[in-house]
Order: sequence, then structure tokens, then C-alpha cells
Amino acid sequence: MHRTCSTAAALMAVAAVMPVTLTVANAGEGYSGGGSYSGLAQKEMIRRQNAVATSDKLRDEGREAYAKGDYKVAVDKYKAALDALPDAPMVQDRRTYLTQLLADGSSALGEQYRKLGKYDEARQLATDVLALNPNNAEAKRLQDYLDDPIRTNPALTFEHTQNTDEVRRKLYIAEGNYNLGKFDDAHRTYEDVIRIDPYNKAARRGMEQVAQARADYYRAAYDHTRAQLLAEVDRAWELAVPPIVTEDLSDQGTAVQNSGATYIINKLRTIIIPVIDFDNTSVEEAIDFLRVRANEFDTQELDPAKKGINFVIRKPRGGAGADPALEDAAAGGLGATQDPGALRIDQLSLRNVPLAEVLRYICEKTKLRYKVDDYAVTLVPATETGEDLINRTFNVPPDFLARLGGSVGADAGGGGGDDPFATDGGTGGASIKPRPKIGDVLKEQGVAPVDGSSATLTGSKLVVRDTPTNVDRIEALVQSVVTEAPKQVKISTKFVEISQENTDELGFDWIVSPFGLSANQVFASGGTVGNGQARTNTDFITDVAGVTIPGIPADPSTDVTNIVTAGNRTGLGAVNRNSIDAILNNTDRSDTSATPAPGIAALTGLFSDGQVQMIMRGLAQKKGTDLMTAPSITARSGEKALIEIIREFIYPTEYEPPELPNSIGSSFSDGGGLGGLGGGASSFPVTPATPTSFETRNTGITLEIEPTIGGNDFVIDLRFAPEIVEFEGFVNYGSPIQSPATDFLGNPTTVTITENRIEMPVFSTRRVTTALTIYDGYTVAVGGLMREDVQTVEDKVPIFGDIPIVGRLFQSRAENRIKSNLIIFVTAQIIDATGRPLRGVDSMQPAPSTTPDGMGDVSVGGGDATVLPMPPP
Repeated sequence: MHRTCSTAAALMAVAAVMPVTLTVANAGEGYSGGGSYSGLAQKEMIRRQNAVATSDKLRDEGREAYAKGDYKVAVDKYKAALDALPDAPMVQDRRTYLTQLLADGSSALGEQYRKLGKYDEARQLATDVLALNPNNAEAKRLQDYLDDPIRTNPALTFEHTQNTDEVRRKLYIAEGNYNLGKFDDAHRTYEDVIRIDPYNKAARRGMEQVAQARADYYRAAYDHTRAQLLAEVDRAWELAVPPIVTEDLSDQGTAVQNSGATYIINKLRTIIIPVIDFDNTSVEEAIDFLRVRANEFDTQELDPAKKGINFVIRKPRGGAGADPALEDAAAGGLGATQDPGALRIDQLSLRNVPLAEVLRYICEKTKLRYKVDDYAVTLVPATETGEDLINRTFNVPPDFLARLGGSVGADAGGGGGDDPFATDGGTGGASIKPRPKIGDVLKEQGVAPVDGSSATLTGSKLVVRDTPTNVDRIEALVQSVVTEAPKQVKISTKFVEISQENTDELGFDWIVSPFGLSANQVFASGGTVGNGQARTNTDFITDVAGVTIPGIPADPSTDVTNIVTAGNRTGLGAVNRNSIDAILNNTDRSDTSATPAPGIAALTGLFSDGQVQMIMRGLAQKKGTDLMTAPSITARSGEKALIEIIREFIYPTEYEPPELPNSIGSSFSDGGGLGGLGGGASSFPVTPATPTSFETRNTGITLEIEPTIGGNDFVIDLRFAPEIVEFEGFVNYGSPIQSPATDFLGNPTTVTITENRIEMPVFSTRRVTTALTIYDGYTVAVGGLMREDVQTVEDKVPIFGDIPIVGRLFQSRAENRIKSNLIIFVTAQIIDATGRPLRGVDSMQPAPSTTPDGMGDVSVGGGDATVLPMPPP
């Protein structure tokens, strides 16, 4: 609220409508209205009028700032208006009005300072106002508020108010970031609030909301990751359909270089010079001619700046030895210090000859030689062979050795016939071998060492001292490695084993107890068990509707007789299981009972003196096992990698034989011991077989690979040896040790003192060791085994089984089929350093284009010269 008095308002109204007129009285003799004094007075009057106008403008600006609540600007404007106002009686009303405005503005600003904690500034403003107007009520009230600790908090500081505003601003920013999903930015902003205000609850609540939002995201990420991994397991069962390769693969790997010595050599071979006529022409003139013709007939180079070939004629080095024949100036030879460009070509006429052949003829006539560098063709004396050594430092990536093909010295001996997957010392573990020397690797890449040359690789610095030619070669190798993106090979092997066992059986058992056929008591009945499977009362119906059926023994241990079909095999007596599985399932090596197939229907007939009972036995079983193991590993090109997901299985291999005493001691009465049998038995200690030596077998998955990427980044040469070892169980090779004894009736019997178990493990192994070549992203089957075991049983009772239709009731038929199919697949895929494949839907390359380019090749993956189709995703 703008405070003023009625007098000030009246003065303001008068000042606004009245013009300001300043009268200057001049005294002096000879005064004239047009004299020099009147001119000075006129200037002073204009200056004062301008000062009044400036003061009025500053006053109005101060009032606008006051109305907007910007009291600091209003006070500054009022002070500037008072300073600009001239000291004249005619503007005293304006000065009084400005003084009142300044007092009101200072009071309002002081009240604002008091609320912000700027107590000293507020007190100074109140003092200034009271100095102008000792009766100013607002200034007095401001001083009273400043001195009152209830109205004004003495602990409040201006820094605290600034921090409060900053905290409020940051809380709004953090909330905005949270609403936009920028949880990290919101969390950092809330942390900034805590640094300013350590006990800010709003910031802590905000951080709690951010943490909860992150937790929700992480739970969603967990669900996604779990579903993705499970989907990968299901996807592993998919058999990839290979694409049809229709392109010609004969020229794969060819590439056209557009720089370097190879590029210039290619130009020398392809540029054809139509006419060559040299007659007593100097070498320099001939080279100038070839330089012009090379630029004219270089048709393969499309860039005008790269057309033609650079030629350099180098003088012989001072002090170098020379062939005496070359020093013969009369023969046109080159002396030790003569310029090669001055040599003369007596006569040379050629037609339609490549540029390389022209240079060869020139060198033959002048006894020079030429060498091709990366940027030029240099002509030098034929006898000049030595080169100076120069120093050069290259920045190389950390894996420079590996990417350059640093396999030298990695394997002792390095013979091509050595087994790349042989174990070291029989330990079965992998070992990291020392890196090869950089000099050996460069030598393997074609950089022949010379006397005094050296190469040192320290971290990412390669320092070489060598001839310029070798330095150029090393630079080309470094550029090829630096410019080439790092690539690796991801190898996935897949062992897919499908087994299915189908068992079908249908048979009948007939029991015919003795019954009379005539009054003379001629009886008929079934046969005996013989060498067939025994039957007990549990296999037949012994009670029908409360009527006990005679002829079947009540004791389960007593076999049933009178079975017409007793010789027909059934159940486990008809179908035999795998012998090794039978041993593993019967570690005591005791005979298992060949149980018959279960009965599914029965028919019983009772007569006055006998019975007839028929049991129909049937069994239809189907059992399948699906096993899929997919170990995978990623390795760099040319390096061997090993992955082991194993368990160490320790088992005994040697046993001490059982220890038996030489003499038998006193006998004892068992009295319920030794299996509860009474009587006497010899008492002697027995030590069973004890293991003395052990071995360790790794069970699980072992995958060892050595991939090599081809020059065109499509073909992968692969040597690998995957192996899966599983523990099947133990086989007991021991025999129980028994002692003679007597039972409570005095009958002789035997008692088992110790089982004397000698157990040896049985392992199953799936292993492949092979080498193959595979395209990037393709899957091939490298091995497999299909097997089917068929067991067929057809038993029948003679005579009865041959009766048409009815004879089927006296037959037993069983069939067991065990099918297994093991296929081993391998997939090779080239990936970059980020783990993404170079090709496919997950790659970072652009979509392939099949439009032929100017060179006639097919452009795939953004312009690379390739001839292979894109592999399936």
C-alpha cells in the first residue's frame, strides 16, 4: 500500500500540471538582453529544466517499481530523482514529494529486509528515514519490530532465507524429474536438497518414491530377464533352416584397395600406354612423359585428385659404393654422384604396354631399379640396397598382438601336427600362456628384421627402429588393426538327444483245474510251470462274490499249477532291459524276479469238480526322455578358449583285498545275533576291501574352441572339441563274505559278515573333436547317432494257439522299441566388442542392399563387398 499524505498528493497534482519556470536575475552595469550574460542564463535555465524532467522520469519509474513490490529498485530510483533535482525554490514541492516517496519506499524495503533476515540493512534504512522525517510512523514501527525478539527471530539470517528458496526450487525440480520418469536426476536433486537442509522430510519422502519407482522397474526387469532366459532355453530346441546360397562363392574375399602400395601396383598393371617412342631421351624427360600419360589413361580411378601416379627420382647416397660398370660415363652408366635423371635412353619404342613394363624397360637401359611405396614410385640406382634406420612410435590398441595374429610362441614347438586340444600334464586344467614377442609377430607378418632394428610394445605404445620400408609395412599393419573394428566369435554348441521307449503286450493265462470228463473218472487239467515264469495267487482271482475258488494255493510263496499258458513269456520275462542299466539298478548283482504283466480282465468258470479261469494281460507303455545341452563360449579370432562347467568326482581305483585270519578262534552262541539265528558260529574278525587309491574325473560340460575369422568376415574356420560327461552310477564288483552257522533248530545255514562292496563308477561321455568351416550366423550338424532297439516276442501254446481266431487266446505277443537320436549342432556368429552380431536383426549395421555397385559386387551391410546372403536371425 503506497502511503502518502493529502498534502503530498496535492503537491504532486500541482507539479504535474504546472510548467517549471526559472528566472535568473542578472545585475551589472551595461546589461543587455542580447548580451553574453543573457546567453549563460539561458543555458542554465535549459539545464535545470532537463534535470527536472530527468527527476520526474526517475520518480515515475520508482513508483512503477514500488507498485510491483520491487522496493529496492524504487528506493534507488527515488534517490537518483532527488540527486537529479536542481536546488531551486521553484521545485521545493517536488523535493518534498520525493522525500516522502523515499521514506515510504525505504520503510517498505526495510520491512522486506527484516523478513529476509537482513537486519543491519533494515535498521540502516529506518535510521535514514527518521533522519529525513523524525516523525515517520512506519520507520519507528520498523525499529520496534527489529528490537522485538517475538516479532523478529534473532537467529534468522539472509543465508537461511536464500537456502529456503533454493530448497523450494530444487524440490519442484526433483518432483518434475520424477513425473517425467528421470529417476536418477530426481534422486540427485533430492540429494542436493539434503546437502542444504539435512533434515528435509520432503526430500526424504521424494527419495523414497524414487526408490520405490526404481524397485518397480527392477522387478519388471527381473521378470523380463527371467522370461527372456527361459525363452532362450525353449528357443534352443529350434532347428535352424539353412538358407539357399545361390551366389557364386568362387571370388569371395576379394577386395579392391584404394590406397597403399598394392593400389599403386594395381595401377601400374592396369594403365596402358598406347605409344612409347624414346630416342636419346633423359630419364627425367621420360618420367615426365609417363606422369602425364598415367594421369590421362587412369580410367579406373573416379576421383580426379587421385588420378595418375607420383614418380620420384632419387639421387645416389653420398659415399655409397657403386659398380664400376655404372661409373663408365661413356657407356651411359651412372657414376657415384651423377643424377639418375640425367641418364639417357638411347632408343625405346613400345605399343599398348602396361606402365609397369615401360618402367622395367627404362630401368634395364639405364641400370636403375624402381620400388613402389604407399604414395609414389621411386627410381633409385640398381646398386643401392641399404636403407637408414629411423625411429617411429605408434599408438596401438591393447589387443594389438592378438588382433595381429599373435599366436607365435603360444604353443611350445608350434608344429602344425600337434593336437590343439591336448591337456597339459594330465591335470585337465587350462593355463594362460605368455604372450609372444612383438618382433616375432611382426616377422610372422612379413616384416623381415635387419641389423640394428628393434621393436618394443609397452601398453599401447609400439616403438620401432627399422628401415623406412619396414616402417611403412608396420604402419600399414597398425592401420589395418586400428581401423578394423574388434571382432570376436560366439560359438554355440547344442547336444540334442531324443529317446523314446514304446512297449506293447497282450497275452492270456488259462488255469484249468482237474475235472472229470466221464463216469470212468477221466480227468483233464492244465500243465505245469516248467521253465516258464512262475505265477502266484496274487496274479489270479481267488475269490468271486464271496465264493473261494479252489485249486489256487493260499500261500503266496507257492506257485500256481495247472496253467495252460505257463510257457508263454510276459512282462519283464518277455522284454529285457539294457544290460548296463540292469546292473546299475541292481548293485547287489542279485537276480530280479521277472514279474508278469498286469491283468486287465478275468473270466472264471466253476464246475462241480473243477474250475476254469482266464486272465487277459495287457501293457502299453510309452516313455520318453528329451535332453538338450547347449554350452556356448566367445573367443577372439585365432585364440583358443576353454569353458568348463564341471563337478570334480573322486572315486577309488584300487582296493586292498579283504583280510581274513589264518586260524579260526573259539565258537560262540549267537543267541539272537547274526540275523536272529540261534546256534554256534565261528568268531573271527574280517576286514572288507578298503580303497587305497583315488582318481578325479570331471563331470559336466567342457568346451574348447579355436576360431579364426576369414578375411571377408563371413567365413569362420573352427576347431573345437565339446565334451559332456555324466555319472551314471556304481557297479559293485565285490562279493559278500559269509560264515557258516546253524539256526535255532540246528540246521546248517550261512551268515553274511560283510557285504565287501567294491564299487566302480560308470560314466557316459558325449564328445566331438573336429575342424570345420562355417558361414557367419549359420548352424551345421557336426555329428549324430541314431539308434533303435526292437524286441519282439511271440509265444503260443502248441495246437491251441494254431486254432483260427480262438487261437489268439492262447498266444502272448510283446514288442519293445527303444529309439534314440543324438545330434550335435554348432553355430558360429561374429560379434563386435559390444556383444552385438555383425549381421542379423540384432546388429548395429544398416539393412542390406542387393543393388550392384560400380565394381560389379553385391553390396551388403552398408557397402561392404560381399557375395554371401544375409544369414537368418
